[in-house]
Amino acid sequence: MKSSTCNSCGSSKIMQDMKIVDFSHGNAKKNLSIEIKTTDRTFFNKFEKGALKAQICGSCGKVDLSVNNPQDLWEAYIKTKNL
Repeated sequence: MKSSTCNSCGSSKIMQDMKIVDFSHGNAKKNLSIEIKTTDRTFFNKFEKGALKAQICGSCGKVDLSVNNPQDLWEAYIKTKNL
């Protein structure tokens, strides 16, 4: 995903690896993530999680998202298809 130019407007004003944060109850910060349930149990399930990060164009505002561990998420996703 990392690029030195925006693929929408061509600008080189690119902000890399920006965190995407949610302000939850009590204004507590939580980084947003993708999660895939890897077990099929009623209680004590396991999840594969991948933190979301963004690349933002400082000219046009285009935002591209990615995760830090795509291979791990892919393997978890394939595993869920076999549950």
